[in-house]
Amino acid sequence: MEYIIDQANIVKGDSSFKTASLLVKDNSIRLMKETILSTRLKRMNFSSYVMTPGHVMIVDELPSMSFQAFKSYMIDHYLNLGCTTLLSVFTIQHEREFAEKLKLAKSYLLNSPIDYYFAIRVPIAKLTPSLIRLCKRHRLPAVFLEISDEVSLRNVAWGWIKEALYQFPIAFIPCIRKVPTTGKQIKKTWKVIMKEERLPHLIECPEAGKALEKELLMKLGIYPNKGDLRVGGELNYNLFVYPEDRIIETIEDLDYDSHIPEITVHRGIILKAGESISFRPGFGNECMVTVPGHFMEGRR
Repeated sequence: MEYIIDQANIVKGDSSFKTASLLVKDNSIRLMKETILSTRLKRMNFSSYVMTPGHVMIVDELPSMSFQAFKSYMIDHYLNLGCTTLLSVFTIQHEREFAEKLKLAKSYLLNSPIDYYFAIRVPIAKLTPSLIRLCKRHRLPAVFLEISDEVSLRNVAWGWIKEALYQFPIAFIPCIRKVPTTGKQIKKTWKVIMKEERLPHLIECPEAGKALEKELLMKLGIYPNKGDLRVGGELNYNLFVYPEDRIIETIEDLDYDSHIPEITVHRGIILKAGESISFRPGFGNECMVTVPGHFMEGRR
């Protein structure tokens, strides 16, 4: 099927809007420009909406649950909020658990209606070069590190870890236990070590169930395959109602993060329209990252 999305107010990377028309064919964007002239194709006018890429969100330690419980959980926490891709984090305490826990994590998402990636959570004391190589082999773009004290953070052989990251720079994400007396110092030490070792990292752990920002998606290598509306990309988007009573110039004026999208489309299929949500079990695909951070500006 081929058609034109006309006068879409698309959110750009700097949070401003770009009004453009999109030529869609086979559920992908084939052309994006200010005006597309055609008399033979069906047109849909999107001028009354703000259009964003489908959200990418973290689901942390998804448990085993019945199909009905899983369906309700996904609808309430993700589909209703415009999520079209998950970063599913599973926890291991020892490297030997990796294969079994990854297999379990995959089984929990067999009925997922949206796409998904995987990442691991591990105590920082258990971070080793061989664990990094396992993550590389399975194309996991992020390691969430549980940190409860400064000593364990300093005891990691970061030089060896850095060598293991060669050609696949996995991002490290700190999950610092909130201890009033040491939390700030751990965070400070984390910043210093990451800067000295020049390792891909985040300063803080993002919240589960919140739309991940473009910069993070770039670090993980999920962008531009997800989190972007581009020529050649899949048709994954959210539509938010454009307020008729005022003029908005940036996405901050709309404050769309606190709004629920009116429409969500994933790979050209409508998942959400108003209060109606279509749950398509198994429609989601497991996705693989090619190279984390490949599109980061100023990447060394």
